Amino acid sequence: MNERQRRFVEAFAASGNATGAARAAGYRHPEQQGCRLLRNVQVARALRDLADRERSAAVIDREQRQAWWSAIVRGEVAGPDGEPPSIAERLRASELLGKAQGDFLERREETHHVGGRLKIVQVPPKEEAQSVQVKGLDQKSGSDE
Repeated sequence: MNERQRRFVEAFAASGNATGAARAAGYRHPEQQGCRLLRNVQVARALRDLADRERSAAVIDREQRQAWWSAIVRGEVAGPDGEPPSIAERLRASELLGKAQGDFLERREETHHVGGRLKIVQVPPKEEAQSVQVKGLDQKSGSDE
């Protein structure tokens, strides 16, 4: 990609106007060049890459979100009023942090012999366990029917 195409990409990303971007990049016939440049493979790729970088910079990832919740729990982040977070806000951030890290999941494994074969079953939380049945084996009571 040449220098004028790079300038076009930057101007188009800022304005969204192909004719204006071609004019700003120094093309003689910006009305025709702007449309043609948008169909250019290298220019289109550069515009897509630029949009992807901007989008990824705008969205925080898991680690950043957990660091932010941790800062709230520790009282390091001030609210819009300049005050540190309240106890309720700290507890909520702590709860969200715990949920994101899987601290509150109930996980159990039960092993049963069914039909001469060993069967390992992941047991869901209590609310769902009441309705789960595995091929003639009532998981709630653990007995054969």
